[in-house]
Amino acid sequence: MTHPVLAIARNDLADAARSKLLWGAVLVLLVVSVPGYLGAAGGRILETPTRGVRFLPQALVNFVAPVALVVAHRAVVGERESGSLRVLFGHPVARRDVVLGKLLGRSALAVAVATIAMLGLGAATVYIYGSLPVTTFLAMTAYVAAYAVVWTAVVVGISAAAATRLQAISAGLGLFLFFGPFQLWSTLALPAFALAFTGSTSLAAINPLDPGTWPTWYEYVLRVNPMENFVQTRYAVAGLVDGSTGGGLLAASAASFLLWATVPVAIGYWRFERSDLA
Repeated sequence: MTHPVLAIARNDLADAARSKLLWGAVLVLLVVSVPGYLGAAGGRILETPTRGVRFLPQALVNFVAPVALVVAHRAVVGERESGSLRVLFGHPVARRDVVLGKLLGRSALAVAVATIAMLGLGAATVYIYGSLPVTTFLAMTAYVAAYAVVWTAVVVGISAAAATRLQAISAGLGLFLFFGPFQLWSTLALPAFALAFTGSTSLAAINPLDPGTWPTWYEYVLRVNPMENFVQTRYAVAGLVDGSTGGGLLAASAASFLLWATVPVAIGYWRFERSDLA
């Protein structure tokens, strides 16, 4: 007999893969990332295919989280609102099985979406440079897929904790806006960390584009933000496979990703386990 977690994951993956909204998100991901990459690649900074491939995660950093939100925001709360959870619990299925099964199914879907996007960017790399550093590309593809799983885990945790889809969407979108391209992280969180480490909220001596101006505490604090962590750690990941000097802090980066991939799921499960589904 198939384990309930695997059965839920398989059925959930099949249902989610039929969503027109999901595959519309895949198309949007390619439309917004490929042209931007084409504009940046081949220039003075990204003059080689290896540098172009190392840049690929940055081309996707602002788009993976919204796609994960589309993929996973209905994972648990959608079943809760529709009433199908009560039917599911008529079988020998625990709430833990539901959360883990949804996490597994939606993560597999997010990996497929991220891989398709990377294949599109890989084709763009060949078009621009005439070649593709395969080993580095595979490493970057795996890295982007892992990042997609991290954000999917966050959203599944939110979906398990939420009582309505509106709550799930609002919470997931709020996290993305805080950590993402609207500078809320830089405006609100970084000064607070600076105050804790230096006694002052001033960041005047730190140039975000010049790592030579970064104090040690700042390098570690960047890893708290999953999007900054993703961008910064790509150098180290690429360096592991192409022999270049990519930078350190891999342990801190991995720990941050692991916490983001597990803590929201644990909190979501804790709330889901104690919620009244009647």
